[in-house]
Amino acid sequence: MTDRFRKKLLYLHYMNVLTNKQLLTWLRVDPGFEQPLSTPPAHIKLTPAQSLKLQKNLSAASYLEISAHLTHSNTSFITIFDSIYPDNLREIYDPPVILYMKGNVEYLRNEKMLAVVGSRKADQYTETMLNIILPDLLAEGICIISGLAKGADSIAHRLALKGQTIGVTGSGFQHVYPTSNQQLYKEMAAAQLLLSEYPPYIKPQKFHFPMRNRIIAGLSKGLLVTQAAVKSGTMITVDRALEEGRDIFSVPGSAVDPLSEGTNSLISQGAKLTVSAKDILNEWSI
Repeated sequence: MTDRFRKKLLYLHYMNVLTNKQLLTWLRVDPGFEQPLSTPPAHIKLTPAQSLKLQKNLSAASYLEISAHLTHSNTSFITIFDSIYPDNLREIYDPPVILYMKGNVEYLRNEKMLAVVGSRKADQYTETMLNIILPDLLAEGICIISGLAKGADSIAHRLALKGQTIGVTGSGFQHVYPTSNQQLYKEMAAAQLLLSEYPPYIKPQKFHFPMRNRIIAGLSKGLLVTQAAVKSGTMITVDRALEEGRDIFSVPGSAVDPLSEGTNSLISQGAKLTVSAKDILNEWSI
């Protein structure tokens, strides 16, 4: 990948005009990225709003301004063509063309990644079980991935600060969501790794979070589910992980707790019942 190619790709991505699928289509039909940015390949059907926004943005900022903005915000980026881009993620359906990053990019070289997902309403039971399960996994060099949401995500990240943890956000880094995680964001940006497929200035939107979840599932070797309702965003992430052939580990819970309905259901469908680190380490022959 030439420097010119890389600059054009960042410039186009930073505008946030095309969808990720449209960018992938562009790169497939025009692998040399020779088409002028003002005139996407015919295979890409832009809406009138997209066309107007593209023309407006092409004259709004230069590549140097975008680069300076990233540098000023201490944000780096990688593309799908870079060697450090994880193979697991590259191979999923609709892999992100660009990932923006804060923190230790070397974590992306870790092939032992476990996603931890669960309810935003997760209670003391999740904290208790993750306190039992995670320390031995971290001691074996397993990197914990989650989505920096309230509840299970936040609990997992905080417990994993003693090892390696990656937070995948559903917004640009200038917009911490939820705001209650401001301090966690700062700690992870300083000593762990934050990832987003959204440029720093992009605010969180409802549809961003299912897109974020595909990255969480894509990066991971397996998915550990704590408390989750049967119908929830957590279970959507599980479905995506199953589509990508990831291992599913599930923490059992009380039969009368609605937040255990999802995890108990997964176990009945073949997920690995998980109450200690050994359940995961043995499955992975670690």
